Amino acid sequence: MKPEQQKIAIATACGWTLCEYVESIGLEKGFPPLNNLPSYGTYENGMAQLPDYLNDLNAMHEAEKTLWEKDWASRYDFVDKLARILNPTHGHHQQSGLDLLDATAAERAEAFLRTMNKWEETKL
Repeated sequence: MKPEQQKIAIATACGWTLCEYVESIGLEKGFPPLNNLPSYGTYENGMAQLPDYLNDLNAMHEAEKTLWEKDWASRYDFVDKLARILNPTHGHHQQSGLDLLDATAAERAEAFLRTMNKWEETKL
């Protein structure tokens, strides 16, 4: 998936609506969920810039919490997907919990989307 597709898919899963990508300025924006308004700048008509899920561990933590609130058991699937991203050959069988702590925001974003069955392979 392209980075902007990932951000929009994660934001939508977290309750953002009418998300869009503004190619001319490289911006992803949408209407934030009313129960989780961003503390950073908003744009015209109540639209705000989407969190930088692929580079911000705090943003991914918030996204993960949203997923856990909907389905606590999905944590196990998320950990399995993350382990397979970090070690494609052996997955969680060779991955320690400490290795998972070092996962980047981008790796966590991919695991999040795979857990929700929203990941799309990039077509060449």
